[in-house]
Amino acid sequence: MNILKEETRNAEQALEEFLGEKIEEVSRLGPWHKKYYENVREYMMRGGKRLRPILVAVGYKVIREDVENENLYRAACSVELLHNGSLLHDDLIDHDETRRGGKTFHATYRDLHLESGDNIDESNDFGMTMAILGGDSLINMGAEAITSAQLDPDVSVICQHYYQHSYQYLVDGVLLEMSMITDPDATPETYLQMVKMKTAVLFERSLMMGAVMARATKSQLAALEEFGVKAGQAFQVQDDILGSFGDETRTGKSTSGDIREGKKTYLVFETYERATPEQRKELDDLLGKGGMTDEEVQRVKNIFSESGALEACKERMQDLLKSGQRALDKADPPLTTRYKEFLIDISNFLAQRNY
Repeated sequence: MNILKEETRNAEQALEEFLGEKIEEVSRLGPWHKKYYENVREYMMRGGKRLRPILVAVGYKVIREDVENENLYRAACSVELLHNGSLLHDDLIDHDETRRGGKTFHATYRDLHLESGDNIDESNDFGMTMAILGGDSLINMGAEAITSAQLDPDVSVICQHYYQHSYQYLVDGVLLEMSMITDPDATPETYLQMVKMKTAVLFERSLMMGAVMARATKSQLAALEEFGVKAGQAFQVQDDILGSFGDETRTGKSTSGDIREGKKTYLVFETYERATPEQRKELDDLLGKGGMTDEEVQRVKNIFSESGALEACKERMQDLLKSGQRALDKADPPLTTRYKEFLIDISNFLAQRNY
């Protein structure tokens, strides 16, 4: 996709410029601050698809192709900074040691502290402290990216509102995800609401941020909002399917991990809705069981299939995807053809991918 390559390049360049300016700004405070922000930049720039800033740019161009705002990509950095700030905190919450082939932020600073002493508890606390600060820095820099983009005042206020809404939804989505684990009344719809808040919100608000910079109509904004939510939900449902039934050589992830952890995925919720009492009892006994055998993992997968849950997940993913794509047709005036087609193509790829 030529559009994807071009927008990825533009997003990468804008991020490099923004983070470079930040490092130069703090250098006057001394080498400790300079190194800290260099580590933040390294964490940000070591990988990632840059999908969210790309969606900001495409959200603009699907309204009007001629970009009149020279700071579009500076403002687009905001959602990527927010996304990575949340990832940095997620790494800490999940005790992950690596991210995109490198050390997580807390692991970097824990190991740095260990070089000057041998108290592992103190080093762990130090790594945790720096990771909290690192995520906070990125989230704050996201808001700063919007402010420094010198947008028209009314547009800047709306973009900041979208940013704050996204941040609040991310937090509330994580809280909902945590509460679902022990909530006996949670349903597949509860799960999709969680996905809307935790995952889809950045798809949706990225598109709307770009569109409002292009002075989109209410109808156009509503169309992009519905598309972003449903495409994001379809993406996560497919991710859950791949988590248990993907090709490990293509996904790079074990298809037993979610089952061994007892993770409440969309597959699990659909299974509880459709399974027989005997199957539900088996699932209760096996899901997340310590020391699960490969045979027990396979039995859980069989229950997913035999109950009809796997097929139901595939159907729901397709329904969400197609419904989201049809929403783009509701925009008045119509969206630009080239970038509307790009949104359809990239949503097909994300929701139907096999890795």
